[in-house]
Amino acid sequence: MLDTIKLNHVEMILLVTAFAAGAVDVISFATLGGVFASAMTGNFALLAYYVAQSDSQSAMGSVVALSGFVLGCALGVLQRRGRPQQQALGLLLTTEAGLLLFFALYAMWTPHAAHAPSDHLQILLLAVAMGVQAVIGQTISHTTIVFTTTLTKLVGTIADSLANGDALGLKDVKIQSAVVVSYLFGALLAGALIVHNSDAVVLLPFIGVALAFAANRWAHR
Repeated sequence: MLDTIKLNHVEMILLVTAFAAGAVDVISFATLGGVFASAMTGNFALLAYYVAQSDSQSAMGSVVALSGFVLGCALGVLQRRGRPQQQALGLLLTTEAGLLLFFALYAMWTPHAAHAPSDHLQILLLAVAMGVQAVIGQTISHTTIVFTTTLTKLVGTIADSLANGDALGLKDVKIQSAVVVSYLFGALLAGALIVHNSDAVVLLPFIGVALAFAANRWAHR
């Protein structure tokens, strides 16, 4: 029974943090100068593209995102060191939620103009939060931000399960598929809110991570 509860709370963390990542990527790309705050592979490609175009403002946004992500990873690793998984998750999720709440409040109260200095602070906050989330994924052995890796694992697991006739292996497929769908849902909802000019879109990532924190606290109790 305890294993079932633990598995359920881990799945909940995976799903809602993937939702947050999807929302973050759409928000950062659509409103903060065409950068990705969690998808660093895409960010490297965009950086090269912006440099080739001599678009220094957009290139700087990509550099800020990459730097913030690295900083978030380092911060997450330091917070995780020497702590049991449950305690580490609680601290990491608290840090990420705090960063995303700060971002949301700052974004709502700051007038937006393309390539404004405030853009770089917002990109930095989102990227640091996603770096911390990358460490959260490592802590529970599932990524919620690198979907090329997830897709590779997904196809590999399906192929192995079919070849070996192992129906139990398909359980992992369900989890991985649900994470991808949750990311897409977060991206879709954020996109819809942006299209309708809703300021509430900046709260989506915080809501996702706050739910993950609540799930972790519930499992601890």
